[in-house]
Amino acid sequence: MVPLPPLAEQRRIVAKVDELMALMDALETQLATARTTAEKLLEAAVAELTATPRHASQEVLLAAEAPAAYGDRPRKRTAIPA
Repeated sequence: MVPLPPLAEQRRIVAKVDELMALMDALETQLATARTTAEKLLEAAVAELTATPRHASQEVLLAAEAPAAYGDRPRKRTAIPA
């Protein structure tokens, strides 16, 4: 015969196991959410890195519209010495 702990101790053990199982369920849910988020982040990064580059003429137009963004200041026109 195998000795069993008192009924109160058995209930305490079952309550602790239930608590730990609930924690495991919550952790599994968090892990699934984190994996989904990581997958979406990876997809977004790949899409950003593999996006079709702009045509060179578009870059020139952008540079003309915002010269400070390209480290260039608008230049003053000066007369060419004769």
